[in-house]
Amino acid sequence: MKKTTLFLCLMMAHFFLFGQNLLDNTQVKWGNEMKFNKKMTLSEVAAADKTGYYLIKRKYAQEVRESQKLPHLEKYDQNLRYVKSVDLSKLDLPGKPSFVNLLHLNQQLWLFYATDPGKGGKEGLYRLAIDGNSLRPDGDSHFVMETGNKGDKSGFAGLGISLKSTDPQFYFHHVPNQDRLLIVHENGALKKQEKLVNLLVLDLEFNPIWIREETIHANSDELEVVNALLDSNDNAHLLSKSMPANIGVKALFKQEKYFFTLTSVTQNGKEALHKQIDLQENQINAANIQVNQDGALYFGGFYTNANRATKGTGGTYFLKINGKDHSLLSQQIEAFDASFLTRGLSEGKAKRKSKKLAQGKNPEDSYFFLDEIIIKNDGTVVFVGEDRQETTVSNTSASPNTGVVSTSVNHHYSYGSIVVAEFSPEGERNWAKKIVKNQKSTNDSGFYFSYSVSLINNNLYFIFNDNVKNLGYNGRGKVERFTPKSYKEHMMTFARLDGEGNVSRSSLSMNRNRNLMTITPVNTQTDEHEMVVYGQHKKKYRLARLDFDPKMLAAE
Repeated sequence: MKKTTLFLCLMMAHFFLFGQNLLDNTQVKWGNEMKFNKKMTLSEVAAADKTGYYLIKRKYAQEVRESQKLPHLEKYDQNLRYVKSVDLSKLDLPGKPSFVNLLHLNQQLWLFYATDPGKGGKEGLYRLAIDGNSLRPDGDSHFVMETGNKGDKSGFAGLGISLKSTDPQFYFHHVPNQDRLLIVHENGALKKQEKLVNLLVLDLEFNPIWIREETIHANSDELEVVNALLDSNDNAHLLSKSMPANIGVKALFKQEKYFFTLTSVTQNGKEALHKQIDLQENQINAANIQVNQDGALYFGGFYTNANRATKGTGGTYFLKINGKDHSLLSQQIEAFDASFLTRGLSEGKAKRKSKKLAQGKNPEDSYFFLDEIIIKNDGTVVFVGEDRQETTVSNTSASPNTGVVSTSVNHHYSYGSIVVAEFSPEGERNWAKKIVKNQKSTNDSGFYFSYSVSLINNNLYFIFNDNVKNLGYNGRGKVERFTPKSYKEHMMTFARLDGEGNVSRSSLSMNRNRNLMTITPVNTQTDEHEMVVYGQHKKKYRLARLDFDPKMLAAE
């Protein structure tokens, strides 16, 4: 009897710690339970080392506003048990510091912040060593990079390696294989349809390889940097997007003319190339860039027919470009097929769309955003994006008794299916698939929406909030809607997309409870075969580590 009781206790303890087995023999180990605070929320896994994980925590209002105020820093041990928390805004730092980054480099945790220290000090980016145990400063701050907009050129000093950046003025790209780091800083506002950017390439001893100030040209008064990368030849590549400044209700439905420009700095910073990408009869909706191990540049995304008056997506385009001289190596443009266009639709809508295709009308899909381009271990290239819309609706009414006019404003968030397309290294599309989901809410900034993706064992793994009624979804028909307030319908979907385009879906559970909800930015791949995820049920949450079996390769 005692042995039986002991066995049952051990089994319960194992389930409590590991919870369940997922796809591909993936093991889940949950940390200790924490109380959810509506005023504070975990934001991201910023760094990890052999002692544990370092997470950023902010006030909820600061998170949804993307505030740059210095956040709280929390540490969790290797078993995802809470260890310690420190409010970084309480540190004695010069001026009014804003948070830029937190990273771990050479067994040292670094805080990066921007400030104007005054008293003759340089306005710019600084770094401060943080002790990994006490989470307190370990030494003095060090100047990194000048950021003041006073007309003089930026100066540079030593810099660490960034895992993530939350300040939109800074872009980091670390190339581990050749021990290089690229940092790009946008220098001020757009003037006369031009913007200055400063680029710096460093080795891991923080010695400059090259420095350059470059001008990015826009086709309007609106411009943003989409991505910044460094290739294996120490050439830096920037993708920028300029767009019309028209806003309002009509802009929600009217097709906008976007202009994407590729800027490459080559020959150790001595030369710069500029190339505006044009698909002629097709209009680029979304674009991104990536570089392969040979220094070739991939530029691709989604397009729509240039003659259409409304927003939509007709298919994918893929350009392979020589990173040294911008010569075009290959180009592929391909429309979506019927199986893609009808996936996730009701039976009636699917039939109507198929009929249009049969009539040669070439219907388009929703407007997709391209979030990233991933290069797999076998050299294949993957586009990952999402169908998402954010709209604002205002209603004005007058009281029948007093005649007082009042206006109410509601912000609606709709995050639909994940869109994935895989290509050969030369750009031939192997397949395009949707991972169907339906997330909608009002006036909550879409905080619990979107998805996380990790490349492990040459498979793509996605985690997102879902409706528990979709547990057995097989890809046909519509899915039930996820809304944050419906606790009994919550489910964290764990989906695998393999190299053949096959989608397998399961769910994460905690103590046999499937009604979990996640905060997507927290879910992070922290090692080659490891992820950290966030799971919340009502007013309690835990962090978990997902350990993937390295033997479960996609090719097998």
